Amino acid sequence: MLNKRINKKMQGAILIMVLWMIMLGLILVTAIATNIRLSAMTVIHHQEALQDWSAILDAVNKAHMELVLDKMPKINVDRTSLYNRADEENRFDGRPLALSYKAPAGIKVRIYNQSGKINIARLDQAKLTQLLEQQLGTGNKQIPELVDAWFDWTDVDRLKRLNGAEDAYYKKQHLAYEPRNGAFVSVDEIRWIKGFNEVFADIDISSVFTLWGNMNAAVNPDMASRETLLMLPGMDEKLADKLIKARKTNPFESMADVNVHLSPVAASKLTGWLTFKKSSYYAIVVYPESIEEKDKKLQTIYAYKEEIRVANASQKPLILRVTPYAKVIIEH
Repeated sequence: MLNKRINKKMQGAILIMVLWMIMLGLILVTAIATNIRLSAMTVIHHQEALQDWSAILDAVNKAHMELVLDKMPKINVDRTSLYNRADEENRFDGRPLALSYKAPAGIKVRIYNQSGKINIARLDQAKLTQLLEQQLGTGNKQIPELVDAWFDWTDVDRLKRLNGAEDAYYKKQHLAYEPRNGAFVSVDEIRWIKGFNEVFADIDISSVFTLWGNMNAAVNPDMASRETLLMLPGMDEKLADKLIKARKTNPFESMADVNVHLSPVAASKLTGWLTFKKSSYYAIVVYPESIEEKDKKLQTIYAYKEEIRVANASQKPLILRVTPYAKVIIEH
C-alpha cells in the first residue's frame, strides 16, 4: 500500500517535470523563433539603410556635377521656353532640384547658395548691433552686453570687455565650455554665447547664418530665405513676402531693383546689407522623399548635409564639412 502511494507521488512528480520540460521547450522555441525574426528584420532594415545610403551618396555626387556644370560657360541659347529667367538664375535657393543627371528615384536634392545667409565670420560691431536692434528693438539695454559677450567669445585674449563674458562667467554657470577665443568653428556656437540662446530662441541658426560666403556679411535677396530676410534691418513680414514674390519672376540685379519695393526708411536701414553677387560656397541637402510631409509649408527634417566650395569648372569641388544627420528646415 505504501509502495503504491510512493509510486503515485513519483509518477505525479515525473508528470510535473515533463510538463515543465514541455513548457520550457515551448518558451525556448518561441524565443529562438523571435530572435530569428528579429535577425531577419535587422538584416532587411540594414539592407534598406544601405540602399538608401547608396542612393543618397549617388545623389550627392550628381549635385556636385550640377554645380560644376553651372560654372561652365553658358551656351547662348534661348531657354525661355523651358525656364523663366528667375527659375534658371535662382535655382540654388533651396528649392527641390531636377538635376541634369537625375538623382535616384525617391531621393530629393536641394542646393543653397550661401550668399543667401549672413556670414557671422564677417560681422563687425556695427552690423551685429543692427541685427540685435532688429530682434530686440533700438535702444534695448541688453544690446551692449550681447555685443561685448560676442566679441569676448571670438577675440584671441581672455580679457573681459566692460559688459562681456569671459571664462569666469561660463565657469560660474557650471557650463561645460569656455569662450573659444578665436574664430567660429560652427554657427551653432552662437547659442553658447551669453544671452544669445534667448535672443535667437525662435531662429533656426543654420538656415540664417553661415561661416562661408560673402566677405562683408551682406545677403543676396534672391537667395535668402524668408527667415533670413526678416533678420535684416528695416525688414518686416509684409516687405519680406513682397520681395520673395517679386524675385520669382524678376531676379534682383541691383539696389535700384529692390528700392522699388522699399520705403525710404527701409532703404536707408538696408544699406550695406544687400549684395547681388552669388557665392562660390553652397550647402547640399539630400534626403529620402518619403520623409516629407506635403501638408506643411515648413518642415524640420534630418538629412545628409554637405557644405562645399565650387570655384570654377576646372577645379574639383572642395568639401568643407559633412553632416550625415543634420537638422534642416525645408520649405515646400
